[in-house]
Amino acid sequence: MSETSSLSKDEICRTLVELGHILEISGSSPFKVRAFANGARALENWQGDLVSLVQDGKVTSIQGIGKGLAGLIEEWVLEGESEAEEEIRSLVPESLLDLLKIAGLGPKKVRVIYEELEIESVDELEEACQENRIQSLAGFGQTSENSILKGINNLRRFAGRHLVSQARVVAQRFLDAVKSVSGVERAEVAGSLRRNRETIGDIDVLVGTLDPIPVREAFMAVEGIREVMAEGETKSRILSEEGVGVDLRVVEPVAFAPALHYFTGSKEHNTRLRQRARERGWKLNEYGLWDEEGAALPTPEEQDIFRHLDMAWIPPELREDLGELEKAADLHSRSAEWEPLISEQDVKGVLHCHSTWSDGKATLREMVQAASDLGWVYYGTADHSRTASYAGGLSIEQLAEQRAELEEIRSDFPHMTLLQGIESDILADGSLDYPDEVLAELDYVVVSVHSSFSLPRAEQTARIEKALRHPATTVWGHPTGRLLLQRDGYEIDLDHLLSVAAEEKVIVELNAHPRRLDLDWRWGRRVLELGVDIGIHPDAHSTQGLRDVEYGVAVARKMGFSSSQVTNCMNPEEYLKRLNLCHKS
Repeated sequence: MSETSSLSKDEICRTLVELGHILEISGSSPFKVRAFANGARALENWQGDLVSLVQDGKVTSIQGIGKGLAGLIEEWVLEGESEAEEEIRSLVPESLLDLLKIAGLGPKKVRVIYEELEIESVDELEEACQENRIQSLAGFGQTSENSILKGINNLRRFAGRHLVSQARVVAQRFLDAVKSVSGVERAEVAGSLRRNRETIGDIDVLVGTLDPIPVREAFMAVEGIREVMAEGETKSRILSEEGVGVDLRVVEPVAFAPALHYFTGSKEHNTRLRQRARERGWKLNEYGLWDEEGAALPTPEEQDIFRHLDMAWIPPELREDLGELEKAADLHSRSAEWEPLISEQDVKGVLHCHSTWSDGKATLREMVQAASDLGWVYYGTADHSRTASYAGGLSIEQLAEQRAELEEIRSDFPHMTLLQGIESDILADGSLDYPDEVLAELDYVVVSVHSSFSLPRAEQTARIEKALRHPATTVWGHPTGRLLLQRDGYEIDLDHLLSVAAEEKVIVELNAHPRRLDLDWRWGRRVLELGVDIGIHPDAHSTQGLRDVEYGVAVARKMGFSSSQVTNCMNPEEYLKRLNLCHKS
């Protein structure tokens, strides 16, 4: 088949997970089920050119993928389909996969429902619950039946994943409420939100107190609760009006640090750390850490857990079992600590911001004033280029007019370095959107793809490479074009293009808009290996949008970056020199 018919890496990962669920529902061996789950995770976290890897016959070089899965992946990449996939899908009715979208129903429970009651759809499951047939099954009950009915209702009303920007607002609302309760010693948000994942499922709020009842009452009194799903002395769950599930867990203060570590995750990280404890004959769980004689070891802070296990403390963002435990053990052996990760306070300014000159909601002066109010010492405007007529792209004449306005604004902000740039569309043939002499008058140029997303992979890659090698290009904007919870990025050889960016000294943008967060955090290690320079830019279209830098910083932290690895943490003099380094050997 043609190259365009092949599956992307993200699609392959999703398919592997789905096939693993089908195998588990059908009663296949646990070993085979785990192979699919582990293979999906291994592929998701592997960064490189999958097409080249397949063509070289080296898919099994990815740790966690054996010959069987490698064969499947090769078929998907080369042919876009697989007979083995169809055989697995034929094992159970396809509609059973919809049952897995219901909160609390995993493959094991779906298997019981299917085998015992021959239920194949969400509608049939709802009917069985209404007729009280589910509660008679082994491992179920009336509570389970009611929970399934609620889950079905919520499935129809809400998608289940949420942007981090929305999740943080919801989490803060509930965290503030429980923190203010008398007797609460500690309270924090845990889970994937604390690990700075790019999208969030549920929110976990953990509280340390000896008196859980007032905490629960305060939690339940928060405005914006659509539904109470469970309410207990130490565990409660609600659904917020935004459709986000929020779990409250209350522990005694002495167990707060172990519980915080446990509920922060990830599951894979926790499993590895418990294994390290077991190797010493110790026991580690959400309640504490015990030595081989059963004596509780003091763990007032998370750092103490790692110290007892001869490891440096691992920042929450890095807890994905992607090499962080080995590094923590090495750091401890050298009496060293993790280099401080980047913080919002390290950011000195930003590029790639829009104004009313194109499709922004605030004037150029208003945007500069807002940047100054944030304490930034440089700011770069970058409105859309002329081809983006849908977004009010600037003509050559308008660029000159904007330059004159910016010169006037400079006199009112002498403490700031103000730069005029443009977000130039990368045209279908890889050209930029203005003549070279016009681009040369600008302080910097962001190049971005805004059209022709469905070009074949090789053509899309060549298109972007041509733009990256253009002498005027300074920044590669939102590199993959993904929109979280809406669309995947376009098909490109990202590894190759990052190498080109490193060679040309083009800054690769970490787009901080919460719907983009592009570049994906999983590419952090490869970015460091290639020596790519990163810039955290908000792609702001309003003064409020400038604050999206916080989400970009969160992703940079998850990548393991310090301030020295992000260009816009430089002082103005160094930053201007860096912008002028592009395309210079």
